[in-house]
Amino acid sequence: MTDTHYPDHWPTATIDTYDSVMAESPELSGAAYQSLVEACELLAVAYSLDAVAKAANYVSKGSMGQDVLHPAVAEARLSRTEAARILARLIGPTSKGQALARARHGGVLR
Repeated sequence: MTDTHYPDHWPTATIDTYDSVMAESPELSGAAYQSLVEACELLAVAYSLDAVAKAANYVSKGSMGQDVLHPAVAEARLSRTEAARILARLIGPTSKGQALARARHGGVLR
């Protein structure tokens, strides 16, 4: 999938993420490239789950009939969290990001 053909189920935001990572790291291949694709799949799932939750007004019925937060909300969040974790491993810290971290942590980086 190193060409510009994207899976039909990828929303624009997922394609933008893919393109951004490939622009920053065009040498990605092998396992690292597959990690990028997996992160994009997780993002696509998250956007799909967002649509499910929105269609239900973000509410579902609990086991006792009470209104609860729709489970798709939590699943979308988990998908995004894992995608972010994968993407963070693929793209190293930028000098701007490092400067922000230093400022936030009193000039100390771990």
